[in-house]
Amino acid sequence: MGYTEEKFMANTQVLKFKDITQRFIPYSFRSRIEESQSGVKVLQMKDVSVDGINWNHIVTTELNAKKAPECLARGDVLILSRGLNQLTVAVDTLPENSDVICSSMFYHYRVCSPKVNPFYLAFLLKHNQGIRHIIEKSAASGSLTTKSFPRETIENLLIPIPPMAEQNTIVALQANMQQQKRCYQALIDSNQAMLTGIANKLTK
Repeated sequence: MGYTEEKFMANTQVLKFKDITQRFIPYSFRSRIEESQSGVKVLQMKDVSVDGINWNHIVTTELNAKKAPECLARGDVLILSRGLNQLTVAVDTLPENSDVICSSMFYHYRVCSPKVNPFYLAFLLKHNQGIRHIIEKSAASGSLTTKSFPRETIENLLIPIPPMAEQNTIVALQANMQQQKRCYQALIDSNQAMLTGIANKLTK
């Protein structure tokens, strides 16, 4: 699959991923994450999906570290380092009055270029077939169900950067689509509950 600088649009600048981001090293838990009443919240693989981050069941724990890891900030880009499938999420919202870190299952990046909307970058990593193909091709299989996605491959990706106005339009379109998806799902859930109620009444 072709993925070279010549393939990009004429009005699009091309930079390497590592030249537009800053990487932070997540805290490495040596054992199971123990839940506590105070401390920091830890974002784990179970808390993310293709639809984004679910904060409802995030674990709080105490850290035994001399130097605290970098906390998540809005716009941070998290890329799954290993798993069955590739997954990228951008941090849109954060719990109030809480510090949040991510587990070492993620590569933690923060956009450091004023030319790049971080939500556009996350969108590109999630949806661009050429980029996904490169990451997938470089993945090493640790088992039948787990792949390791090399950080070096990700950081050397060529990232097309259109004008900021175009990036913002793409991000807005994606947000609108996600809102529509939530509305449709709510309608489906409501109809399903109604049908279930009707079915249950038939046996009373």
